[in-house]
Amino acid sequence: MDNQAPPKHKRRRWLIVVVAIGILVGLGQLIPDRFREEEKSLRRQFRKSVEERFPEQAAAARDSFGLRPFENNADLRAKGNPEQQVIVLIHGLDDPGKVWMNLAPTLAVNGYQVWIVTYPNDQPVDESAQMFFTELKTLREGGIEKVSIVAHSMGGLVSRQMLSDPVIDYAERVETREVPAVDLLVMVGTPNHGSEVARLREFGEFRDQLARFAQGEGQWLGAILDGAGEAEIDLLPKSRFLRVLNSRPHPAGVEMMVVAGIASRWSGDDIESWAHSLKDRFPQGAGPVIDDLESMLLSMTHGLGDGLVTLDSARLEGVPLVTVPGNHLSMIRNISESSSRIPPAIPVILNRLENH
Repeated sequence: MDNQAPPKHKRRRWLIVVVAIGILVGLGQLIPDRFREEEKSLRRQFRKSVEERFPEQAAAARDSFGLRPFENNADLRAKGNPEQQVIVLIHGLDDPGKVWMNLAPTLAVNGYQVWIVTYPNDQPVDESAQMFFTELKTLREGGIEKVSIVAHSMGGLVSRQMLSDPVIDYAERVETREVPAVDLLVMVGTPNHGSEVARLREFGEFRDQLARFAQGEGQWLGAILDGAGEAEIDLLPKSRFLRVLNSRPHPAGVEMMVVAGIASRWSGDDIESWAHSLKDRFPQGAGPVIDDLESMLLSMTHGLGDGLVTLDSARLEGVPLVTVPGNHLSMIRNISESSSRIPPAIPVILNRLENH
């Protein structure tokens, strides 16, 4: 009797529950896609209301962000050194602060003056761009006239928005000597055409806040005060933000480069070489089949990209693109600080800075 099947009404109840969950999950994806800007507006209003309700916590959160010298360059806060090339590093979405653990000290050792900007990375990208612009003013006040930017992930979008937004009018502000001129922008793993993985932002946010608490910088309202997820909507493919940003011309006078990771074991050159070797071994009639196989493998590799950003999303028309092996993080930093591995994007960045 213990193995007796449950009554039909109980099975029907469970079926209804499962179907209801499926519908809710589906609506959870459909509604944001249909009403992205409305959701973004609601998220912004919610964040602003929390800031008004908890002003002390909001002020503390604001104080935790900003532009600061890398620790090895701490003596440079008061004034700029005109003999050194100045590099500003800007992180991406939900980064807990470790993305520069290998690049920043490498730049400092190579004689660069390094500054790192942190910002509420879950807020709308245009707000982050405005904050970045405001922070760069302090460098100009310190005597720095020219900077290069190295940006990881969404940091590239923040930089592009700052440099091309007609409201900010960066080029005009350079002429009036309010901000330093940006002569080079290197984007590492930047989703210039969006990423579907942005829908999983909550996992990155959890990691971000956990890391902040571990560093003694966490707040119980931190997950809201650093943005209520508006950046997630901006990062989705074909978002209004990306359509507007990508419709503008590239900022005048700023050299740009994209560094994209390939998480696949095979690079495009590897696949092409392999295809050529097959053609040498098989009859000529097998050529079309090998070409189709090569195209399929290249498409899979490009579609995978660095695991978060595809190669097609990283590309920008008219901007040089360099690919390196690695995923979204491993191409720019190591997992452990004790590792002697050199992340593959770092030599590419150094070479570009040296030849700029």
